[in-house]
Amino acid sequence: MNKTNAMLKSAFLLLVTIILLPFHSFSQDVKRIELPVPAGSEAYQTIPLGEKGVLLVSKPTRSTYNVQKFDVNLDRVWSIDGAIESNLDLVSSTYDGQAAYLLFSRFRSNNYQIVRVNIGPGFVETFTINTLDRFQITDFKTLGNSVFMAGMVKEEPILVHTNLLNLQTKVLPSAIRGSSAIQSIEIDTTHRLVNVSFAVKKGKQTRIVARSYDETGQLNSQVMVDPKDVYSLLNGRLQVLNDSVKLLIGTYGYRNMQSSNNAASQGLFISKIVDDEVEYTQYHSFTDFDNFFNFMNERQQEKMERRIRKKKESGGDLKLNYRLLVHDIVQKDNQYILVSEVFYPEYRTQNPGMYGMNSFWGNPMMYGSPFGYGLYNPWLWNPLYGPRGSYSNQVFNGFVYTHAIVAGISKDGNLMWDNSINFDGVKSMELREKINLQVTPKGLTQLVYSHDGAIRSKIIKGESVVDGDRQVALATSMEGDKVRKTSTDDINHWYDNYYLAWGEQRIVNASAGDAQSRGRRNVFYLSKISFK
Repeated sequence: MNKTNAMLKSAFLLLVTIILLPFHSFSQDVKRIELPVPAGSEAYQTIPLGEKGVLLVSKPTRSTYNVQKFDVNLDRVWSIDGAIESNLDLVSSTYDGQAAYLLFSRFRSNNYQIVRVNIGPGFVETFTINTLDRFQITDFKTLGNSVFMAGMVKEEPILVHTNLLNLQTKVLPSAIRGSSAIQSIEIDTTHRLVNVSFAVKKGKQTRIVARSYDETGQLNSQVMVDPKDVYSLLNGRLQVLNDSVKLLIGTYGYRNMQSSNNAASQGLFISKIVDDEVEYTQYHSFTDFDNFFNFMNERQQEKMERRIRKKKESGGDLKLNYRLLVHDIVQKDNQYILVSEVFYPEYRTQNPGMYGMNSFWGNPMMYGSPFGYGLYNPWLWNPLYGPRGSYSNQVFNGFVYTHAIVAGISKDGNLMWDNSINFDGVKSMELREKINLQVTPKGLTQLVYSHDGAIRSKIIKGESVVDGDRQVALATSMEGDKVRKTSTDDINHWYDNYYLAWGEQRIVNASAGDAQSRGRRNVFYLSKISFK
């Protein structure tokens, strides 16, 4: 781009910002509530229900749980106490639009208790099921009266279906020629399907096999997507657009870059499937993105651009090594919007022993729940390339998020534009989506995430930035409050223009007018926030 065009583009973007920004400013704190967190107690788990409110789940004792429902005004509607077998952990939860489901178990147990929470009048049902010995669960989803659990037994992928009406559990056929790993389970409530993606290694290549199951666990359809000769498809998420058209999105990498400890992503791929036949597969290397490397400082970016240019001039492409968490596609204005978050696992060195990598507490596969052990985490190694290595002196220290990439893809799979948002020191023991993306009726895209007690946002229109990275601290409940520590925080789009933020904070107040309000308090907060 020449200097004149660059100046015209900058002037245009400034005009867009001036015109649009006043109508999309960030407004916070519609309402906030705080719940005390007694010393030594376990955290709350939050389940947003959209316009139906929000659930908070806690475990007051080893053999009891509590579920509270709040409406959209954050007023408590009801509270239920329930009993479970002693020493069971809350492993996961899910909400299918009708009911919420809580999964309780203990480490390496084949015994599970599932609590179904009816979110209307507020009552619970408890089901006890048994699965396979040493079943290490990676995913938990529900559809109607059916439960689908993915996991591993002796590093082999297993898909389990349970009918809650008769408590019959069966292992669904998942054998595919070649070694395989279950990458994702997605619930399609519109078409009443469960979409499961398998990464399958045959020879030196890895392809994606996507299967759709109905509510009874019967196979509805299957799609296979093969990569180009030099590539491997690393993961994929299947989305059903209508009865005949499906999309498979995910990451790909050079097959000679993959190892047992890493699935090295080179870029994003998108496949369009019509009547279970692949119409096209398009590959988009991160070296073709304009903004993928914006998380680097200026000197690093210049060095990276020189390396990329040199490789492309010789007819090649610079090989990359990234890990990405891919979101579902958002359809808007005859295009697909893709969001992916870039992360890496961080370790710290510690003396071997009970806290080593192979122990429970040092093992990143076990994190994911604030109530003990969580879902088994397969992101730290690549099961298609051999068993995990031993790192007796390395202790998992969380997932570090560097940035998120947003891209517009045309209906024929071509890259139209891209943009990005940088994470400011975000780290989490649990790997899950941090970025919330909402597309406004005016065609603007809002990117929102929370970190350290503040809301970070960016508003874009395609490759243009309408409102740059903005940070707004969450207000507390009383004047004079000072937040000393934010232990956990998160935010999700709730409904309409409202977001729900939650987390744990340690707050001090030395100047409150009410003597009872002065001092220190540990709270779990829920904040209703709006974009206007």
